[in-house]
Amino acid sequence: MTCLLCGSTDNRRIGKKNGYGLVECGECGLRFADPMPSAADLDALYSEYASNPSYSSKAAKKVARTSRRLKRYMHMAPGNNFLDLGCNVGTGVEAARLLGLDAHGIDVGEESIMLARELFPLGKYHAGPIEDIPAEWGAFDFVYTSEVIEHLPELRNYFTSLAARMKPGALIYITTPDASHWRVPADFASWDEVRPPEHIHFFNRKSLTRLLAQHGLDIVKFEWAMKPGLKALARKR
Repeated sequence: MTCLLCGSTDNRRIGKKNGYGLVECGECGLRFADPMPSAADLDALYSEYASNPSYSSKAAKKVARTSRRLKRYMHMAPGNNFLDLGCNVGTGVEAARLLGLDAHGIDVGEESIMLARELFPLGKYHAGPIEDIPAEWGAFDFVYTSEVIEHLPELRNYFTSLAARMKPGALIYITTPDASHWRVPADFASWDEVRPPEHIHFFNRKSLTRLLAQHGLDIVKFEWAMKPGLKALARKR
């Protein structure tokens, strides 16, 4: 039960769901599934992601929501090279493209990327892990990753690869469930965001700040949220 964020073994069991234990790190506050799902389980989950039909049907609303978010901060980025990390069916890529950004999207789900190309063919897409971002896409000025990091079985290499593709001064906007929000039930396992093997890491402000700082990314602000979600803007040093 070693915390993948801070390496601490000062952890406690806080429940069980879908056959996975749930653990809270006493050092950084990260909550996580134990054990982590296998690579085979994750491949099966994301090869035909069950949420894709729902996301496709809500595509227009998702484009509009992402556009509002990007408009708030795009002027703070050092340039217009944009990446949606975990782009799913391409709504974030399309929002960025319509705002005049050079819009790219990557997702591990081949079905998701296929749908993105069908729905929003003017974007640039790639199916594969973060390490496979095409070299010709260059370094990014603005990274957007919404409801992604809670899915990650491994944190350090992921963010190391991401930071290496961000320019100095680049922005990253992250959304993820907030494990410390006042609306999260006391019985953590009963929270609807706890659904391993899909959601396996659960952050609060402290643990997310620590994760980003480890990779040269400093929090600029947390947005207030009525629902139990973190919305964070950070900048690369």
